[in-house]
Amino acid sequence: MHQEENKYLSKRYHYEVATSSGLKKNLLYYSDQKLAIGQLVRVPLRSSQTNAVILKKNSNFKNNFPLRKILSVYKHLPCLSTERIHWLTWLSNYYQHPLGEVIHLSYPSFITKITAKTWNKKLQIPDNPSTQNTTHKLLKLTSEQKSCIQKICKLAHNKFQVHFIYGVTGSGKTEVFFRLIESAIQKKQTALILVPEISLTPQHIERFSIRFPGQVACLHSGMTAKQKATEWAHIIQRTKTILIGPRSALFCPIPNLAWIILDEEHEPHFKQEEKLKYHARDAAIMLGKKLNIPTVLASATPSMESWQNIQTGKYSCYQLTNRVFKTVPPKIELIDMRKKVNSPNKNLPWWLSPVLFTALKKTLQKKEQAALFINRRGEASCVLCPQCGFHFNCSNCDIALTQHQSHHLVCHYCNWREEKPDKCPQCEWSSLSTIGLGTAIIEKEILKLFPSAKLIRADRDEIQNHKDWTECIRKIENKEIDIVVGTQMIAKGLDFPHLSLVGVILADQDLRRPDFRSSERSFQLMIQMAGRAGRRSQTGRVILQSYYPDHPVLQSLIKGNYEQFAEQELAHRKQYHYPPYVKLILVRVQGKSENHTLEATLRIKDRIQRIKELNLLGPARPIIFRLRNKYRYHLLLKSKSLSILQQASQQIQAISTQLPSSVQIHINQDPAYIT
Repeated sequence: MHQEENKYLSKRYHYEVATSSGLKKNLLYYSDQKLAIGQLVRVPLRSSQTNAVILKKNSNFKNNFPLRKILSVYKHLPCLSTERIHWLTWLSNYYQHPLGEVIHLSYPSFITKITAKTWNKKLQIPDNPSTQNTTHKLLKLTSEQKSCIQKICKLAHNKFQVHFIYGVTGSGKTEVFFRLIESAIQKKQTALILVPEISLTPQHIERFSIRFPGQVACLHSGMTAKQKATEWAHIIQRTKTILIGPRSALFCPIPNLAWIILDEEHEPHFKQEEKLKYHARDAAIMLGKKLNIPTVLASATPSMESWQNIQTGKYSCYQLTNRVFKTVPPKIELIDMRKKVNSPNKNLPWWLSPVLFTALKKTLQKKEQAALFINRRGEASCVLCPQCGFHFNCSNCDIALTQHQSHHLVCHYCNWREEKPDKCPQCEWSSLSTIGLGTAIIEKEILKLFPSAKLIRADRDEIQNHKDWTECIRKIENKEIDIVVGTQMIAKGLDFPHLSLVGVILADQDLRRPDFRSSERSFQLMIQMAGRAGRRSQTGRVILQSYYPDHPVLQSLIKGNYEQFAEQELAHRKQYHYPPYVKLILVRVQGKSENHTLEATLRIKDRIQRIKELNLLGPARPIIFRLRNKYRYHLLLKSKSLSILQQASQQIQAISTQLPSSVQIHINQDPAYIT
C-alpha cells in the first residue's frame, strides 16, 4: 500500500501560484497533469475558490505537509509569458502591492466566466481580409516628421530604447505614430497606444480606425464587462492588432508586441493613486525593457523627470518645432485682471475682461469657435452666510460644498449631497452668499451676453459617460457649437479644426496649490489648452486672465519658452530635494479616530527616522484632513537611493500589523500629489 501511495504521489506536479485574493505570499498546490507557467487556474482557498496564475514548478517539495489540488485550468485562455510575469513581479515589488492582485489585472473580470465553447464560437472573429486601407490618402510628411521616423526606425529594430517625440501642439505626432505602426502591422506585429484618460479615446479611435480599418481595439473603464472581454479577446486572438486605452490597457497581454506608445506622457492621470499605485509611463518603459521592444513617449511639455532623462541622454529625443498645417502658433496674451476694477464696462461679470469679451464677440461674428477654460465645475465653490459667517461643509470631509444648479450642494470628493436651504441654519439670515466660480456660472453668464450663441459645457456634471463625451466631440467637430465652456477635459490632445480662440478664466488658479509640482502642472495645462487654438487655417488667439500676471510661470508662458521654464524648475527641484533628483514615498495614515491615527503616524516615524540617507518630513495634515469620515496624516520620505526607501517601506509594513485595525496605512511610491 505504501509503495502504491508513493507511486501515486510521484505523478503529482507541484506549482507555486499567485492568487487573486490579495495574499502577500504565493501558495503551493499540486496537479495530476503538467501545466504551463503563466497558466490561469482555479484553486481552493480556505472555504471558497479563487483564480490563480502559475508562477513556477516546484521540484523540491518534500511532502512535509498536505497540499490542496488545483481544481481546474482555463485551457482556452493564453498563458502569460515569462517576460510579462517578470514585469508584473517588478510592479509588485516596486509599488509594494500583492503580486496576485497585480497579475490578475491582466485578465478582464468577465473573461473567466466565458467557457471554452463560447470563447471559440462567439468571441472569435475571422481575420480581416486586409490590414491596410488602400483608399486612405496619406498626408505628406514634413521634413521633421521624416527625420523623426527614420531615426526611430534605425535605432528600433526590435530592441529596447526610450524614444521621446518632443513636438509643439499640432506638429503631427499622431502621423508619426501611424508610420511606425504601419511597419509593425506589415510584419504581423501589434502595437499599444496609451492615452492619459478616457476622454481622449474617441478621437484616437476614430483616427486610427480610418487609417487601420478593422484593426483597432479599445479597453477602458467606461465599457461593460462583456465589452472589455470581447475587445480583450480580439487582441489576444490577433483579430485586431492595435490596442488603444488609458493606463489599464498596459496590462493586456498583447501577443507579438512591436511598439509601446504613450501620448501626452506628462499627464498626472497616468499615475494611479488607489490600490496598485503605479505610474503607467514608468511601467510602460519597464515593460518595453522586459520585452526588449522600443517605447515611444510624446509631449509638447515633457514632465520634469522625462526632461532630465532627455538632457542626460537616457532618452533619445526628436523635436518637432512646426505645425503640420503651416499655421502660426497662437498668440498668447496675458490680461491683468486687477485693472478691471477701473474698467468703464460695468456690465461684464467680474471674471470677464473687456479684452476677452471683445475677442468672443469677433470670433462669433467670423463664425469660428471659442473655448473658455476654468479648472473648476459647478456654480460656486463656497456658500456662506454673510450675517454670522456659517459656511456649508461636507458632513464626511473637511471640504466646502460646491453649489450646483442653484439649489444643490455637492461634495466633489465623497459625493455627499444636500439641498441648499432658503435661510442660514445657524442664524436664519435669508440671503446666503456664494463665493467662487465654476463652469456652470460661466455658461449662464455667457448665454446672457451672447443669447444666440450655441454653447456646450464639458465637465463631469454634463459628461456622465463615454457616450456623452463622444457626442460632445462630434458636435464641436461638426461646428454645431459656437462656444465650449469646460474643465481640463477639453485641454488635452483634442483636435478641433474650427477653434480659433481660447480664453483661460483664472490662469493663476492652480499656481498657489501647496505642491512641488504646481508650477509644472499649471505650465503644462496652459500650454495644452493654448494648443487647441488655430490648429488648421485660422490664426489662433489665446487670452490668459490673471490676478498675478508677474508670476514666473505665466511670464514663461507668454514667451512660449518651455526650455527656459524647465531649466528654472529643475534648479528649484534640485535645491529643495525633489524629483527627479530624489525618489519619494508618500505614507498616508488614516483612521476613524484622530488620536489613534496621529499615534500610529508617530510610531511609524519613530521606527524609520533612524535610517541613514533618509529625509523624513511630517507628520503633516493634508489639505483635506478629514475625508469620507477618516482622519489623515502624511509622512513624506525622500532619498536618492531607492533601496533606502524600500527598506523604510518594509519596516512600515512590518509595524502595520501592530497598529489598531481601525488604522490603515497606504504607501505611495512616486506620488503624483503630496497634499
